[in-house]
Amino acid sequence: MDPRVNFDRAFTGMLTSRDPHRVWSYSDLDRTGITERELRVYDQRLFRERWHQLHDQLATNFQYEAHPDSAAFLFAELIGGEIPEFDYKPISRKCVWALADIGTEEARSYLLRLAGGEDEILAGYARKRLDNWGRERSRKGRKIKVSGSSGNRIELEPYLSYKDRLPQAGRHLVAYHTEEEIVVYQAYNHAIADFAVANQQFGGAAFSYNRMSWIKPNFLWMMYRCGWGQKTNQERVLAIYLRRKDWEDILQRAVFSSFQPDIHQREETWRASLANSEVRLQWDPDHDPYGNPLRRKAIQIGIKGQTLRRFGTEMVQRIVDITPFVLRQKLYVDRQELQHLEVPRETVLQVQREQGAIGL
Repeated sequence: MDPRVNFDRAFTGMLTSRDPHRVWSYSDLDRTGITERELRVYDQRLFRERWHQLHDQLATNFQYEAHPDSAAFLFAELIGGEIPEFDYKPISRKCVWALADIGTEEARSYLLRLAGGEDEILAGYARKRLDNWGRERSRKGRKIKVSGSSGNRIELEPYLSYKDRLPQAGRHLVAYHTEEEIVVYQAYNHAIADFAVANQQFGGAAFSYNRMSWIKPNFLWMMYRCGWGQKTNQERVLAIYLRRKDWEDILQRAVFSSFQPDIHQREETWRASLANSEVRLQWDPDHDPYGNPLRRKAIQIGIKGQTLRRFGTEMVQRIVDITPFVLRQKLYVDRQELQHLEVPRETVLQVQREQGAIGL
């Protein structure tokens, strides 16, 4: 039977029973095949009930998920004043924080209305979040859920916005980056990924430094290459944080993997450069979520030798397993619901190296 049907039956049975003890099983229900958006709907249905003790936990979920779909729901619950809690309203406080963390203009407008309302406790919570709106920018919006520091959380945006925002054609180095760091992606088998995440560097019995390894700064190109984590030996997708200066150093060493008449004056010169370089560069068609090629080209970089060893043991700042996020988003792709698909908020990255040397 479809696990989604099993989940819905178990959830409906739990609600129908109105048993305050049975409701604790909600967190243990098998969520296989359930999208995050669908889970938010279930959370909201359960939060509306008044006979159980999960409201604090659910309010925390709303804050942590920061899902835009929750904004109108949270405002309605707060303005209705029917959230079961103590006089100082700790659950309402979390809901106000959830609105602030959602961070959209809709959420902000709701906070403004709460700040001007008659409930002084709620108004105080809302005013504090509005006063800190700018300072709390790093907390706002959707991010990939990962353990550890919030600095590991990659900001997300709807795929449809991403698609319309980026250049439609040409060669563009598109990546998720900050002023100091860039994220690149690789996909590996479980043994390599387990070692990498546990040790925050590449190595172990399953990994070889005597080969060429390809890194990709473009998320959807990686999804095309690994089949959304479904290809053999590419079941685990890793986000690898590098310093921008190390990324620039790699690009400085890059040589096209094939002869480019518009860049190389002579084929013999290119072959000599290729033989002396440990870094390969390719521009390949970028891809949409279904794997269809686009007119825009995406870059991938191959590294070997000492450069690969430096990459795997010295350049890497953090390694984050984003496989759970990949598999959740794959559900939207499988159902052809791209209106709900989310991807990392990538932008065109300018490089310091002479652009003509890498084909830009």
